[in-house]
Amino acid sequence: MNPIVECYAGSTYPESPRALTWQEQRFRVEEIIQRRREPAGVGFLVRCSPGDCLFDLFYLIEEDQWQIQPKGCMITDE
Repeated sequence: MNPIVECYAGSTYPESPRALTWQEQRFRVEEIIQRRREPAGVGFLVRCSPGDCLFDLFYLIEEDQWQIQPKGCMITDE
């Protein structure tokens, strides 16, 4: 299954990721911590809920495909 990233696209794609699905769980992007542009694509370090999880998202322009790399979660009892 390909990674799923829901992303806002204003004047360019991708402009601002809004949500992602990782291991069949949907996470909502709460904060974009970092944005970067590389020759191969565009990357975002994001903080998501539930669980206060960090993910590195990278959009490969030529392949029109997202890569998702989990960076850890701080799941707490609520």
